[in-house]
Amino acid sequence: MGKHSFDNSNYKKYLRDEAIENATSFKEARAIIVSRLNNLRIDLSDNSSSEDALTNEILKAQEEKINGLMDVYAGLYSPCKVTDPGHIPTGQADMNDIMLDFSEGFNDFIESLEERYVELIMRRRKATILLNRMLSFKLPFSRLMYLFYYKRMHRDEIIKLLYISRATFYRLKSDAINALTRMYYPYNNTGGAAVNLPNS
Repeated sequence: MGKHSFDNSNYKKYLRDEAIENATSFKEARAIIVSRLNNLRIDLSDNSSSEDALTNEILKAQEEKINGLMDVYAGLYSPCKVTDPGHIPTGQADMNDIMLDFSEGFNDFIESLEERYVELIMRRRKATILLNRMLSFKLPFSRLMYLFYYKRMHRDEIIKLLYISRATFYRLKSDAINALTRMYYPYNNTGGAAVNLPNS
C-alpha cells in the first residue's frame, strides 16, 4: 500500500486516549464521556460501511498514483514528431523533480485517507470498550444506560419500563456517567458523590 500504508505510528497514536489524558479536570473528562455516549450507536453501527468506502478509496488512489506516474513518464519520453515546434527535450533532472513532486503529493493524499481510516477503527474500538464498561454495571444502571445511549429509547419509555420516577432516572444516569468517567479519569475524586457500582 505504499510507504505510508497503515503506518504503525498512526495506529499507536489512536490507541492512546489522548482526549482523556489531556483532560484537566473531572468535569472536562465527564463531558468527553457524555459526548462519546451520545455518539455510541453511530460509532458502533455505521463505521463498517465507512471503513469499506475508505479502503476502496485508498486502493483507488494507489492505482491512480501508479497510472499517473506512468502517464507523466510517457508524456515526457514518448516519441514525438521531429517537425513538432512545441517539442522541447526535457532533461533527466527535470523529469525526476516532476515525478518526485507527483509521487509525494499522492503519498500525502493517501496518508490522509489512511489516517481517517485508522481514526474510524479506533473510534469504534473506544465505543466498544465504553459499551463493555457500561454493561459491567449492576442493574438498573447498566440497563438504563444501554436503553438510553445504545437503544436510543426516550426517557419516558425507560421510566415506564423500569418503574422508576423521573428524578430517579436522572440520578441513576448521572451516577453511572460519573462512575464511567472515573474508569477513564481516576485522578480526581470530585464531580459528584462517590458511587459504588459493582459489577453484576
